[in-house]
Amino acid sequence: MARSKLQTTTIGSFPKPDFLPIRDWFDAARSEGSMNSPKTTTNFTDYSETNADDEALYIRAAERIISLQIKAGVDIPTDGEVRRENYIHYHCRHLNGFDFQQLEHRVLRDGAYETDLPAIRSQIQHIGSAYSVRDFQAAQSVSSRPIKFTIPGPLTIMDTNADCFYQDRKRLAEDLAKTVNFEILALVEAGCKYVQVDEPLFARQVTDARSFGFEMLERCFHGVPREVCKIVHICCGYPNFLDEEDYKKADPDSYHQLAHEMDQLNFDQISIEDAHCANNLKLLELFKKKTIIFGTIAIARSRLESVEEVTGRIKGALEHIDRDRLVIAPDCGLGFLSEELAAAKLDVMCRAAAQC
Repeated sequence: MARSKLQTTTIGSFPKPDFLPIRDWFDAARSEGSMNSPKTTTNFTDYSETNADDEALYIRAAERIISLQIKAGVDIPTDGEVRRENYIHYHCRHLNGFDFQQLEHRVLRDGAYETDLPAIRSQIQHIGSAYSVRDFQAAQSVSSRPIKFTIPGPLTIMDTNADCFYQDRKRLAEDLAKTVNFEILALVEAGCKYVQVDEPLFARQVTDARSFGFEMLERCFHGVPREVCKIVHICCGYPNFLDEEDYKKADPDSYHQLAHEMDQLNFDQISIEDAHCANNLKLLELFKKKTIIFGTIAIARSRLESVEEVTGRIKGALEHIDRDRLVIAPDCGLGFLSEELAAAKLDVMCRAAAQC
């Protein structure tokens, strides 16, 4: 009996083509050698509104990024978050309550870096129609395969803005979850079959994840029908620059701490890092129900993996989880890399998956 093919996907960001009218949040890491430290000057230019000429460029860029993934063999591509200067603040720009003019200084990621952040100064509410529908439809129109759409989760949005209004983390998370759910339901109505909520902060804030983060995830996906694949991505954080090995990433043991409870929640897939973390693969046995999106490609290292090493890691994973509950992916988004290196890494990943 022939074994089923292992499915492949990507997680989120891609390097943006030079012709786009947007400054990417990875640009500092490429041009200045650092994205987060010692003090980041984040770009808060508003790119949320586009004219007809810009819209054509975004569609052209999405087609290029999606084609690159499909050529490599990726089954479920993303649009590369091609319209977003920052995948968190792009969402926030479509909400009332955020101040992008008068910024607030904060230290983030357990002291890993400090920066000036937009402030929450009034109740968060959605503005108008869902931005995600336009973005999804534009990307899907240039893809021969179903597109996965990614949205930041409540805890991650909270950590990347300064709360000057709520002073109540759960109440803030509740209002943010409403905005995420609004976008997700609009995506479902538009025909999107794969929706991913990114919650990397679960890995750093295990207590918050357990006390109210899990509940907010379920609120994000409330009302989403079974036929839509509901995905949660948890990574351990980007470093300051490519090939930085001593960056203070989140403790990968958090996966073990969260696994049992997350396995019971009402979504379908969990995305975890492994290329960077080199997890004890018995971790996979803690997930009895969920499909695991297994990170096999390092996204902040310039070294190109070999097919053999990726194949070996996938085969090791298959000793601990059924193959129909394993999806192969990079650890996280590929925005740090050049387009050429991103394509090469995806090619290795897909060839390795095909051999397992």
